[in-house]
Amino acid sequence: MPVTILLAGGAPARLSLPVVWETALARWLLFAGLSVALGGLAGRGLARQYKGGFPAPLPAPWALRGSVAGAAASAWLALIALSGAGLVTGLARAPRLFSATPGAIAGVELISFAAAALLLRLRQPRWSALPLAVVVVAEGLRAHPETIVPVAGALITYCHLLPAVLWAGMLLYILRAAIAWRDYPEQMRGLLRLYAAAAAWLFALLVITGVISALVLVPLGSLLTTAYGRVLLVKAALVLAAACLAVAGRVWLRQRPGPGEGPALATRLECGTLAVVLALTALLTALTPPAHPIRPAAAVRQHLAGR
Repeated sequence: MPVTILLAGGAPARLSLPVVWETALARWLLFAGLSVALGGLAGRGLARQYKGGFPAPLPAPWALRGSVAGAAASAWLALIALSGAGLVTGLARAPRLFSATPGAIAGVELISFAAAALLLRLRQPRWSALPLAVVVVAEGLRAHPETIVPVAGALITYCHLLPAVLWAGMLLYILRAAIAWRDYPEQMRGLLRLYAAAAAWLFALLVITGVISALVLVPLGSLLTTAYGRVLLVKAALVLAAACLAVAGRVWLRQRPGPGEGPALATRLECGTLAVVLALTALLTALTPPAHPIRPAAAVRQHLAGR
């Protein structure tokens, strides 16, 4: 019998449950906030490596906005974890947040996003990356691969989630910078090329870890017969579409755009496609994967602690 991931209150995570969609929406907001915050900081750091002259100031990253959005999403997820039935019911049970793993992880993420927002408000962007990295760590402990292959599953999630949020967040920031430099096409092309080189490595790592994660979570016979498998296939198709749009955007760079044109339409569509990919990723986190756990996570941690 496949492993069953239960929401708080004992309800199995299926598409027919409204709380699954609520959880997916909240987790999409969390992923989007993390991408905008952490990816935006990374994008600005990458843009500063541009070797040519800076024709216009680089835009400020939206890291503070992303952190606030992530904190709101974490609070929402914490209340869902407390009640298993959504926002309103969870308010009455808020004092018991850290008594169970899902609530504790949401609480840690809420504190981490809030700390990042505070540091950004105090104009300490470098230090704000640390609590944002804690969110990635917490997501690795919560994610499905950890329930199937303890310890190794968390590592798979780290190596998959981090490239995903960096790809999406860096692209958003570089698009904003390219629009700011649209009257200087040569410099804009150089900036986009700088991003393209980094994105190629991120995409390669994302695909490799995505395939490994899929093999862990979904037996081949379950790809078309389970909701999890079908959503995973749609996500894979959109990642491929984003890669094709990325290639089209790089080809466009060879055409020497004129002043004022800005980045290619394909590159802008790539950013929108990645937003949908994050939404499908959020939905997958709220569904039950059809794989069997190799060994209970608690038993593995107890064995490691006893060494």
